[in-house]
Amino acid sequence: MLKQVKDNINGKINIRDIEANLTKYYNKQFKLNVKEKECDFVSARIVELLIKDKFVFDYNFIKDIHKYLFNDIYNFAGKYRTYNITKDEHILRNDTVIYTDYNMIESILDYDFKEEIKRDYSKLDKNERIHHITNFTSRIWEVHPFGEGNTRTIALFIILYLKTLRFNINYLVFKEHSLYFRNALVRSNYSNKDKDIYPTNEYLINFFENLLNGGNHKLDNNNLYVDD
Repeated sequence: MLKQVKDNINGKINIRDIEANLTKYYNKQFKLNVKEKECDFVSARIVELLIKDKFVFDYNFIKDIHKYLFNDIYNFAGKYRTYNITKDEHILRNDTVIYTDYNMIESILDYDFKEEIKRDYSKLDKNERIHHITNFTSRIWEVHPFGEGNTRTIALFIILYLKTLRFNINYLVFKEHSLYFRNALVRSNYSNKDKDIYPTNEYLINFFENLLNGGNHKLDNNNLYVDD
């Protein structure tokens, strides 16, 4: 995959060539690593969508992204889940975030998008912009509309959205702290009243300040663990 990336950067092959080469490679594997295959294909498709730079501010566009990324990988690509889910999270000591009930996925997304479209980011200062984009990202991620692939889909949607808002994006922050980003989303949506733990956007704000405002917060994943 590293060779494919270098050849692509040097203009020797395009993204379609990469997918074709990946297909040949995985067809030859006697013992298929399904997770590795998924990561390789989805990574190539993420790059392709970033290059195309197409964006529509509509929650249905999230479905389009998911379908494109996970086509031929999941049979539910681009389809909302029809069941409720839990996910044992290591940073939560194997507890789970309470995700949106599947019956309410579309209505919640519709509400979140209608609220967000009211924002005029040009009239906000840096801190206000960070707080609003953090809150919006957290809310639509909590819906978790798909059975798998939610974080990558939402992350790509948010990157494309930020580009339309003309934010200066430091992509290295995503590259080096993708796990922190996901776990910060977990903490922004997790509560356990018995342990006096409540949702906090603190960690996600630190991530976005580094991503968009040249912040220098230490994004240490170990700080996101809840206490026993």
